[in-house]
Amino acid sequence: MRYENEPCTACGQALQPETDDIVVCPECGAPLHRHCWKETGACPCADKHGADFVWVPTIAPPEPELPAQEGRPGAICPNCGENCLPDALRCDYCGADFEEFGTAMRLRFEQEQLRREQYMRENFPVYTVNGRNMTMGDTLAGQPVEEIALQLRGPRRAVSRYLERFEKDARLSWNWAAFLLGPYWYFFRKLYKPALLLAAALVALALGFSQVSGVVGDRFVLLVDQVQAADNDMSTQEAIIGYSRDMGGYFQSYRWQILTCAGIFIALRVASGLLADPLLRRKIWENIEYAHEEGATADGPGQRFGRHQLLIRLGGFSLVTPVLCYWALQLLPGMILEAIKLLVK
Repeated sequence: MRYENEPCTACGQALQPETDDIVVCPECGAPLHRHCWKETGACPCADKHGADFVWVPTIAPPEPELPAQEGRPGAICPNCGENCLPDALRCDYCGADFEEFGTAMRLRFEQEQLRREQYMRENFPVYTVNGRNMTMGDTLAGQPVEEIALQLRGPRRAVSRYLERFEKDARLSWNWAAFLLGPYWYFFRKLYKPALLLAAALVALALGFSQVSGVVGDRFVLLVDQVQAADNDMSTQEAIIGYSRDMGGYFQSYRWQILTCAGIFIALRVASGLLADPLLRRKIWENIEYAHEEGATADGPGQRFGRHQLLIRLGGFSLVTPVLCYWALQLLPGMILEAIKLLVK
């Protein structure tokens, strides 16, 4: 009962001795569920062993049933968790041999660690970065390559190109996808703040260009009506010539407004292409820092697996938000203009 409500050192859930099957690390005394011990294959605090580390309970334990003896404290059975005599070599309750149990656990931990490392290295892609092959265990700009690649996701060649740009740590670089797609690329890469700013700028630009686009649309509708009402090819040709003359004069009158809107649109796309990679790099670095703060910083198999899962959720890409952005850019300017007209009336 001395471990009641203590957090499991593997999963963090409160231990309930009456219902949970609890085991204790023979090296440091850290308690955890038996199924957690089987899943991790070792003590979660194994990286601290050998440095006089001893697990300290967070909740004051009740007085032990066995009287305290002089000298070193009583041994804790790693199999059943009961307190034994200080010099005991075998548990008085379950009969477990302490030395054999500890040796078997250390050997199992070492084998499991080697197996996991070998599996990850064999299955993790090899990326070519500026002529060098990089894989799991390597670092790029001080960050683990696997933690960067897990957030980028995608074909190996595309990830390698991003890694090459990230290694340079340039304030500006060029990204053709961001230049051509604009806010859709930012939403796709979960860069929501710059995506919203860019989308808002395009909506404002569309509202500023609404007068030109509105007149062009009205003229086009008029041309269609004239063509449909024409009785012969000559009247159709005359309607087209008249439309061309009207449009030429109209664009001549509003040439500066049109050029200004076109220039702002191109400037937004150029800025989108130049800032895409630095913004994505900063987001990935922030996600790695957050994952190390939220999860265990130790490099054990359980901690690293949990950190990788968190980075996969934080990174990657979104397929829904670019579609929503497309429909918002198509519908929102018209809805705003209609609302303005209703307010004016």
